[in-house]
Amino acid sequence: MAVRVNKPILVVGIGISFLLWLLDSLHHRFLAVGEWGLLLLMAMGTGLWWWQKKTNENPSFTPISPLTEEQVNQAIAQSQTMLAFVAKEDPQQDISELQTTLKDLPKKFACQALTIGLVGGTKTGKTTLKNLLSIHNIDDQVSWVEKDYLENDVDNDKTTLDLAIFLTASDLSESQWQSLQDLNQTHQRCLIVLNKQDQYHPEEKSLVLQQIKERVKLIIPAQDVIAINAVPTSLKIRQYQNDGSMEEWTEDSPPQIDLLITRLTEILQQERQALIWGKVWREAISIEQQGKKILNKIRRDRALPVIKQYQWIAAATAFANPVSALDLLATAAINGQMVVDLSGIYQQQFTLSQGKAASVAIGKLMVQLGLVELSTHAISGLLKSNALTYVAGGVTQGVSAAYLTQVAGLSLIEYFQEQDISVNSKEKINLEQLTVNIKQVFERTRKAEILQDFVKQAIPRLS
Repeated sequence: MAVRVNKPILVVGIGISFLLWLLDSLHHRFLAVGEWGLLLLMAMGTGLWWWQKKTNENPSFTPISPLTEEQVNQAIAQSQTMLAFVAKEDPQQDISELQTTLKDLPKKFACQALTIGLVGGTKTGKTTLKNLLSIHNIDDQVSWVEKDYLENDVDNDKTTLDLAIFLTASDLSESQWQSLQDLNQTHQRCLIVLNKQDQYHPEEKSLVLQQIKERVKLIIPAQDVIAINAVPTSLKIRQYQNDGSMEEWTEDSPPQIDLLITRLTEILQQERQALIWGKVWREAISIEQQGKKILNKIRRDRALPVIKQYQWIAAATAFANPVSALDLLATAAINGQMVVDLSGIYQQQFTLSQGKAASVAIGKLMVQLGLVELSTHAISGLLKSNALTYVAGGVTQGVSAAYLTQVAGLSLIEYFQEQDISVNSKEKINLEQLTVNIKQVFERTRKAEILQDFVKQAIPRLS
């Protein structure tokens, strides 16, 4: 069994020791490894580790397979299911616009009109290239638009693009690379265009282009990484006359976009249907995500009063029976019922035994993460400013119990929101994911002003 060691100092040290032993065995009579030899070996070992690290930095994601018509229809069906859930949970919710858009999606399979976006940052040449491509009239049914780098956000209009021409004037930055990966995950067909290539020497241009191709090779083929020059630098012309005088003027060089036009023409002829499927799929996914956002809001509005109810029950229970340290296991019955109630709101339908088990697991997580001690200490510090409440020993435990119950409830909301919409789910809670949710909620709610406001709400209930 191979064991991977991610500790460079240990790796280098073992390597050096082995090399020293080998050299000593083979060249005992001829070579004495002194200070310089040791430094050399250290440099060699460090270099080998760095090279191995760079080699292992290859992208870890898997290329997205091309869409099929069946997958597109499945995405439309999922969106229909989502909107049906929204309508069932809140018949008064106005989702007519989403329903109309979804109903019209199948009609777009037959639509041959395409939208190609020039995507890039400032000064990458989007407007100039758009005007040049419009003049060439590659396809009568193509419209051209300009867009900034597209983010992974359901609220933007990235779904309207059939093809994205991703413009850059240099090697890809980390944010550009992330944008390309986001686009790839949404089945967005992309070309990468290195513009303004005349700002590089020929050798540099080839190197930058090759670097881009190598970096994106798992998601974009080499033929779709193209160098152009939409606005070449003007040439200065000098002409010497017979009388020894000289005339000088500038001439504009023609744009160099022939390779891009050729590749676009091939794609529009060979992949038109696939481009249409991609856009319809993205629109269906966007509708589903918007529907889930509405559904989550409806359910969250119902869940928050439930959490408040149980947090004050937990506070009263802890206040009536104060202990030296807050033990969440003692409130398993209270929090267990809260888990059951919240699971019902999110259509997970936990039984009481499942709820208690989840509550115990949440309590253990909070203890392991140190949240109990941290929250109790912070709340105790806030209560010291109020002598009347601080003298009552159970107040700290009561407020802490309420606060941790709130953290547990809000964490469950975020956890359930991330799950698929399924009825009567019997799956156990994913503790790894729930741990992430608990950490995030705790970090948000532990801020001084938020915690202070919570304490102010709790004191009157325990006085």
